Amino acid sequence: MNKKRLKTIAATAVAGCLLLTMSVTAFAASGSGYESYKNAVESTILAQNATVDAQFEVKDNGSVILSGNSNVKLDNENSSSKTTLTADGVTKTFATSKDESTGAFIRSVDDQYYVMQKDNEKQNADQKENDKLTASSSTVKLAEMLADTLAGDVKNQFVKNGQTVSLNLEGSQIPELAKLAVSAAAENNGRIEKEHNGDSADQASLKTLMDRIPKLSNTDVKSVSMTATVDGNLLKNNVATVVITGTDASGSTHELSIMIKGDISNVGNTKIDTIDTTGKNVTTISRNEHHED
Repeated sequence: MNKKRLKTIAATAVAGCLLLTMSVTAFAASGSGYESYKNAVESTILAQNATVDAQFEVKDNGSVILSGNSNVKLDNENSSSKTTLTADGVTKTFATSKDESTGAFIRSVDDQYYVMQKDNEKQNADQKENDKLTASSSTVKLAEMLADTLAGDVKNQFVKNGQTVSLNLEGSQIPELAKLAVSAAAENNGRIEKEHNGDSADQASLKTLMDRIPKLSNTDVKSVSMTATVDGNLLKNNVATVVITGTDASGSTHELSIMIKGDISNVGNTKIDTIDTTGKNVTTISRNEHHED
């Protein structure tokens, strides 16, 4: 299992969905809305230092089945997060803290803490080099190309009004490649969870909450909406909602609405949070055990 999988899945999911929304939509339009949004997203991501406060909600046929919030702090190779998930009246709190200066990587769920042992110095140095992003990085260029391809004819659908950039798509307006990408992610949800069946107690606890989301087939993307605020060359907030339809194993029809809202602040001035494990229930895990993938 690689380093990214070692992070708490909940925080990773929130940040990942937010970045996916920003990345896919950032390069999907043309004109002033496109330029403002694209430049703001790129500048914010490449700063590699920001605080993201996210809220998310999943509805199934109009009823909320999963909700939560997350505070993610990024400072170059260092990061911290605190995520709260609620489903069926049960709330779980997950947290992570990674400080490369000390080699400490800590994650927790409720009152249980997991501490990762430090990798060797060469491996750390190689990872830091690989994690660096610039406007000319192959990773950034590839993301732009893939997003452009997914965008299709959406390139003229963005609307700019002052600092606000918005996008609203329904049915046939949504590019087929984008539909396929979202549908594939939804239909593979169950398969991914099976791969985590042998994971640690904190991830098993998260899986119990995530099981509330129905596993769908014959999926289709009904609508996509996004609103963002751009301040100068930085992204200040981003709200996205995706509505997916499909059927479960029993043939019942579901309409899933997934909403993610992110507020970005303290760009260039963020310091990560630390986790104090003094007197806590701590399990120590060797990182070498998690480099199998």
